[in-house]
Amino acid sequence: MHIKVSELVGESPNGWKAAVQAAVDEASKTISDIVGVEVVNLTANVQNGRVTEYKANVKIAHRG
Repeated sequence: MHIKVSELVGESPNGWKAAVQAAVDEASKTISDIVGVEVVNLTANVQNGRVTEYKANVKIAHRG
């Protein structure tokens, strides 16, 4: 079995879990047979002292 890895950034106003899911959802549009995800980095945008957007840098593993 050959595994390929693609890197993406997911974004969501609803938390890091939702940001990871957004990245997986986006990857699923063009990549088939996703078998795993590695969260590489978590960041967020802040405005007026409040977190406004969560971001997750992820590596998507898929069969290639």
